[in-house]
Amino acid sequence: MPQVAFVMSKAQGSPLRELAETVAHELALQSVPSRVHVDGFPEPRPDCVYVLMDPWAYVAVEGDRALPDDAILRRTIFLCVEPPPRSAHDPHLELLERAGAVFTIDPRSLLALQRLGIAARLMRPGYSRSLDHFDPTAQRPVDVTFLGTHTSRRTRYFNRAARVLARYNCALHLVAGGAPGGEAGSAQAREKWALLAQTKVLVNLHGGEETRLEWRRVLDGIHAGAVVVSEHSSGIAPLVAGEHVLMASADALPYVAESVLADEVRLARIRAEAYERLSTWIPFALPVSVLRAAVVELVGEPVAPDVALGTPRPAQVTPGLHLGREMPVAPARSTRVSAEVLQESPAWSPDGHPRVSVITVIGNAAEPLVVALESVIRSTTRDFELVLVDSGRDDGARAAAAGWIDEHPEVPARLVAGAPGAGLGGARNAGVAAARGARCLILDPGQEVYPRCIDRLATALDERPEVAFVYPIQEVTGAADEFAGAGGDYLMSFLDWTPERLRGGNYIHAPALVRTEVVRALGGFVADERLRGFEDYDLWCRIAEHGGSGYLVAEPLARRPESGRSETLGALRPSPGPATRALAGRAPRLLAGAF
Repeated sequence: MPQVAFVMSKAQGSPLRELAETVAHELALQSVPSRVHVDGFPEPRPDCVYVLMDPWAYVAVEGDRALPDDAILRRTIFLCVEPPPRSAHDPHLELLERAGAVFTIDPRSLLALQRLGIAARLMRPGYSRSLDHFDPTAQRPVDVTFLGTHTSRRTRYFNRAARVLARYNCALHLVAGGAPGGEAGSAQAREKWALLAQTKVLVNLHGGEETRLEWRRVLDGIHAGAVVVSEHSSGIAPLVAGEHVLMASADALPYVAESVLADEVRLARIRAEAYERLSTWIPFALPVSVLRAAVVELVGEPVAPDVALGTPRPAQVTPGLHLGREMPVAPARSTRVSAEVLQESPAWSPDGHPRVSVITVIGNAAEPLVVALESVIRSTTRDFELVLVDSGRDDGARAAAAGWIDEHPEVPARLVAGAPGAGLGGARNAGVAAARGARCLILDPGQEVYPRCIDRLATALDERPEVAFVYPIQEVTGAADEFAGAGGDYLMSFLDWTPERLRGGNYIHAPALVRTEVVRALGGFVADERLRGFEDYDLWCRIAEHGGSGYLVAEPLARRPESGRSETLGALRPSPGPATRALAGRAPRLLAGAF
């Protein structure tokens, strides 16, 4: 009986690893044993046939030298996941011609390969008991989920959907590149299935202009009992639009999701009918049996004993990151700075202990300040206080802040004076000194929070005592197209916390909810004019340096105006200069070698 060795790179990501493991499960049911290898091609044996997962991506990350001799490739099945070559002159085509057999998971890719002279076969994913997480009685607290790689097209449409999605419990996970394989990839796969099993609606939005249905994403959702709401797609049969999956334009997706969320009976019906169609009409065992036949065909290919197996690239070690285990927290009194109180509202109680202190430096214009404050008082929770800091930059803004406090006597609010000439960081520190809440929401003028924001962030922070701060996804307003064209994006703060990513620039921006004691223990925000615009970035770097972490609340809960001239762009991808040298000096272990 032949055996199968699935070959892939550790860098190729957990979805591909899961596909290999699912095919291996189905092969085992057909009496073909197999194993996944992430460290190169294993030694040949007379009964061994190889399956190279996503060959072009494998070569891209491991290099041409990772490929074995043609004698091994003639015993290798290429399982193609990415779109095929576009023409007969594509260099990828030569690689496919060296394979013993070629399979693809997409019908349109199959036709494209056959037109180019590649005798490819189809192995479209389907139902597998190894992926079955269906439970019709499960509690589903997550209303809307998206899982996929980041593209600007996706963030553009999620930007447009933010006003609707902000009303619901969401989990919008836009991943920058592939996740690692191995144990980390397996852990990510477990988290994915746990999330899908709690999801009511799974959104499928194309990454580019291609209209092919993302079959694996859709089938994952149905396996877990999530109702799929997809952008219009081709090749959905044997699923039927309106019965097993809901279809709409990209702009209409949030409204279709909202409509079906309001109808529990319809949700249950689509969930059950989609699962029934998947489990009875789309068995993965059938295309895997075609792969099994190809394995039997190739097992007789001779292999010389001295054949070269290829040499994958050595693992890359990221330098300079040596995080500690615990976040040191000093007593609050040791790092407090004084803050002169200029005004307090009648609702400001001397012995108050609010859940959240909202800290806003009033800036140099009245209108953006009022926009921020009005969004706060529309919050679903009232357990907060406002700490407004006069930075001395504009008399009109200070008058607007005082007037707003007078007009809202029911809101606990305090106006304090920041240290003259201390910049934004020093002004924020005055706000932190005056705050009485255990959590500080840093909110700048012009930014807005959706009504659920403060409560969702505070709950997320309370549920994760090991986390120093939490942050939401933010919708970019103002000149969003201009901002994206200048190097920004249509959403901000949408990537998960990864300390290494800070080396490339700041990807987390205010508003963020930070533990007050953590800010005080670290000496507050930086008050260095060389780091103007880098105050948030500097704090995240120092939190990482001390072993702390942040957590993404993957919901669009805030809005911020940006343009192509925004100062934010400078922190997204810092260039060498005084600011980056100053940052590296404050977080040397994290940022060593970054700039």
